Amino acid sequence: MKNLLPVIFFSLFTSYSIFAQIYTDFIGAGHDVGVKITTSDETNLDLNNHVLTGTGLVPDLESASRFLGQATLGADYNDILEVSNAGITQWIDNQINAPIESDFYDKFVETYNEALVIIDNPEFNFPRHEFMMYTFYQKLMDENDALRQKMAFALSQIFVISPPNSILLGRGFGNSSYYDILYKGSFGNFRDILMNVTLHANMGVYLSHFSNGKEDLGLGTSPDENYAREIMQLFTIGLYQLNNDGTPKTDEYGELIPTYNIKDIQEMSRVFTGLAGDVRKDGLTPVFTHYFATFDLTLPMRMWEEYHDVTEKTLPDGTVLSGGQTGMKDINDVVDFLFNHPNTGPFIGKRLIQHFVTSNPSEDYVNRVATAFNANADGVRGDMATVIKAVLLDPEARDCNATNEIKTGRLKQPVERMINLYKAFNVQTPSGKFWFRDDLELLPTVEQSFLGAPTVFNFFTPFYAEQEFVAVNDMVSPEFEILNSTSGIHYINVLEDALKRRPFGNRTKPNSINTGLTINSTDQPYYNFSDELTIYNTLGLSALIDRIDLLLCHGQLTAGTKTIITNTINQFLSTVNNYDAQDVINDVIYFIMISPDYMIIK
Repeated sequence: MKNLLPVIFFSLFTSYSIFAQIYTDFIGAGHDVGVKITTSDETNLDLNNHVLTGTGLVPDLESASRFLGQATLGADYNDILEVSNAGITQWIDNQINAPIESDFYDKFVETYNEALVIIDNPEFNFPRHEFMMYTFYQKLMDENDALRQKMAFALSQIFVISPPNSILLGRGFGNSSYYDILYKGSFGNFRDILMNVTLHANMGVYLSHFSNGKEDLGLGTSPDENYAREIMQLFTIGLYQLNNDGTPKTDEYGELIPTYNIKDIQEMSRVFTGLAGDVRKDGLTPVFTHYFATFDLTLPMRMWEEYHDVTEKTLPDGTVLSGGQTGMKDINDVVDFLFNHPNTGPFIGKRLIQHFVTSNPSEDYVNRVATAFNANADGVRGDMATVIKAVLLDPEARDCNATNEIKTGRLKQPVERMINLYKAFNVQTPSGKFWFRDDLELLPTVEQSFLGAPTVFNFFTPFYAEQEFVAVNDMVSPEFEILNSTSGIHYINVLEDALKRRPFGNRTKPNSINTGLTINSTDQPYYNFSDELTIYNTLGLSALIDRIDLLLCHGQLTAGTKTIITNTINQFLSTVNNYDAQDVINDVIYFIMISPDYMIIK
């Protein structure tokens, strides 16, 4: 059967430009743009008091599924029903207001301690990055804060650290406390995120402002410029001055206006001097120059004033930081400057739109989200709960007509695709553990894993544009930077293995020399296809395709793709020996998940 796969893959993808999804359920499906109905009764002819706009009505199942495809890393049928019953706005409010079930750090410690019991080796005490991955997937499968999980995952690709590609590889306690900044801060204030990231020891190690001392003319040393550059370029204001709608400003000659120059980086680098560890793990007296690994990396860095540059500093907008200020005063002033910079709202707002909804938002969409960043209903700047609501409730996110717009949508990330599969079909394990090493099973093949970006620039840049079709239309396609002829074929094979071999290797067994964990053949994950089996056995193939279309494709599977899948399955049923109902389910999921109808979420 494998010799048919390239033909099927090609057919599914070439059908994409022929068919378009048509929505007919405008009221109550998130489509309230321009829809207004007025009514009257016998006693009151004032039409203004009888207006129905669609706002606040609950979505149908397809629209609920589409919303969850944007707002979460994966959802099952019950999740779709929940949104359909409660309504999108209420679901978001419920997610934002729900208490955190467990801190990421606490869950990491719990996972790591469970692993130590399994390994049963008193000499093993090395919190490697693999336990971060186990924690990530365990929380995804066990806990109900789907929007927070998606938000933290998106923020981790803006405020990047990469343990597998740095000396943070074995620093799981510090790495997990760093991820908590993003996880716990998802609905907090952006300034707090920025300050906490700046002071976190592991970010200090990753971008080299840990033990970054002031200039020493005798030694010929000067402050490291790495963090000074990236806090501006990647975390807040970007390279060029922006209008509130994200479009670049230009000077009188039509040239882009830089937000900073090399002199500004040098000035900023002197701000981030004097930070180092606070408490040594062994209880000894700390010293500024001690190796980072001797410190408790879960604690923020402290300011060592004697190593801080106290000379006058000039910020990119000309603001002067007076000489003689304390180190933390300098840092707070810079964080305030970047937080309040007019670029930060559109810069961060557009990044979040790209991660949640569409790679190419309109200028109006960016403007509305940036405006939400600039002030919430109480006038507070940087309220991330307000920002994510603006991203997800914007007419361009909710308008069903957007599915027909050529510039709408984004390519689903590889990790996201696999989580879609696991969540949609309630993957389970005998032990209840979901200890998946995606750095071994996904990163070498589809070029993504949890916190495994190759550089501080993430797996892909938000500005990447495929040259032949995308760039020429003045668009970007960020996730396509890691979709190529090799990773595309790998994805097909990874997906087939996940459906027909095992979802992933559950590493709940000690390896042969008790120095880590390996795949446990008696504790393998499995899906719950009971509903799908019932639907297929009672209602047939068409109903099964519709069900999986709803779960994975949000009702956007085109008629052409459905026909290809139906004909292929019928061919297999008539020609392949022992081809049973489970084979049908596996292949329907497989064909849908390699189709552009699924890969591009709109």
